[in-house]
Amino acid sequence: MLKALLWKEWHEQRWRVALATTWLLGMTAIGLKTRILSDQSIIVTMWSLAVIVLPVFFGMGLFAAERKEATLPYLMVHPVARGQILAAKAIAGLLAYLTPFLIGGIAVCLAVGGREMSPGDLAGGFVVLAALGIVLFAWELVAGLRCRREETYILVSGIILGCWAIHAAIVDEWMLTERIGFWTWAVSPFAIPDLDRAKPHEFWTVVALQSLILTGLGFGLWLRFRRLREGKV
Repeated sequence: MLKALLWKEWHEQRWRVALATTWLLGMTAIGLKTRILSDQSIIVTMWSLAVIVLPVFFGMGLFAAERKEATLPYLMVHPVARGQILAAKAIAGLLAYLTPFLIGGIAVCLAVGGREMSPGDLAGGFVVLAALGIVLFAWELVAGLRCRREETYILVSGIILGCWAIHAAIVDEWMLTERIGFWTWAVSPFAIPDLDRAKPHEFWTVVALQSLILTGLGFGLWLRFRRLREGKV
């Protein structure tokens, strides 16, 4: 049954995957072809935008779209464990999000690897950015689980991003990492892109905290999904 659910979710997400992959490859190719900036600047700009947009783009199709079309109650009355439904949606959403990164990353490494940056450095940067998107995807999915429209999901996701942006500005302005501790920055998803410049103890602090937060978000998503009632979803 899980296989069937995964196929259903992937079938619904595949047009998003094709669109996102085409957009990411197209924008990156244009930037790298024109060379108005360094390869690193172009890739960071284009792929950072993708990290912000794609988790929202794929996340809103998992629950909000089904609730808007009134198909989620039909799915939840089937004799299928809710854990399988949630797992299928989460796995399909993550795979859909990661596919453009994987295809785009391979294409960029083959096309410009060694021109200004080594293929290894490019791949490492893509992995870090993809990890940031996974954490943002989890935050937005938990917060937007009960949204009834894609537009509401986008708004909720924007609020999540805005809150973390404000957190980053406050921490940087007030230098809270020096007054309280490095963990004040490490709890933010935006600490993940800084891992390549972090000291060993800072690296493992970010990894540990983000792993713990991701686990907590997964548990929170499960609890919220369990409480959805088939007639009130």
